[in-house]
Amino acid sequence: MPTSHLVPSLLSILAVQGLDEGDARPALPGAHTLAEAEGEPLITFILGGVAARLGRHPTLSQGLAGPEELINFDAVLRRGPAETAIWLTPGRFLTVSAQRLVDRIDGATLIDAALADLRRRNAALEAELRRHAGLKVEQRLAALILNVHDLGGGDVLALRQSDLADLMQVRRASISGACAALDEIGAIRLRRGALEIVDPDILRGMSDPPVTPP
Repeated sequence: MPTSHLVPSLLSILAVQGLDEGDARPALPGAHTLAEAEGEPLITFILGGVAARLGRHPTLSQGLAGPEELINFDAVLRRGPAETAIWLTPGRFLTVSAQRLVDRIDGATLIDAALADLRRRNAALEAELRRHAGLKVEQRLAALILNVHDLGGGDVLALRQSDLADLMQVRRASISGACAALDEIGAIRLRRGALEIVDPDILRGMSDPPVTPP
C-alpha cells in the first residue's frame, strides 16, 4: 500500500465499518493528540491542518505532519515509543484504535504499510536535520514557518513563542530575537500569540542553507 494512498485507503476500509470523514473532530493550535485511551493505543488520521510530531521527548519536534498523514501509526506493530503531536494550526482529525485496524486489515499489508510510513518519516527527519545543522535560529524558524505554510497550514501560526522554543529546543530569548528579526525584514508580522506570514519568498530565501563551493 503506497504511503501516498495510505490514509485514503484506510479510511475507505473503515468507512465500511461506519467511520468516515463526517466523524472528524476539530483541533485547535496548541492542542495535543492522544496516544491512547483507556489503555488502548490510538492512531490519529490528519484530515486538515498541520501538527508537529513528538516522540520520546515531550516537546521536541520530530518533523511535521499534514493532511493525509498518520500520528502513532507504529502502534499497529506494537513496538517503539508512543507518538503524539501538537497542533500548529487549526485542523481536523479522526482517531481510531490500533486494534481496530489490526482486526480489519490483512496483517502483511498492515506491516508493509507501517514500515513504509516509518521509513518515509525517518528519511524526512534526517533530511531536515542535515538541512538545519548549520542554520541560525532565525533561519530555522523561517524554515519551520515555511514548512507549515507549504503543507497547507495557512498564513498564521497560532503558537506562543515559548511553544516554538520548546519545539526547536532553543531558549525563549532566542526565539523572541528571531521573531523580531523576521518581522523587521517583512517576512512575518507578529500578533498576540501568533505569527502571520507576510512574504513566503523571504522565508524561503532565509531557510535555504548556503551552498558550499566544491
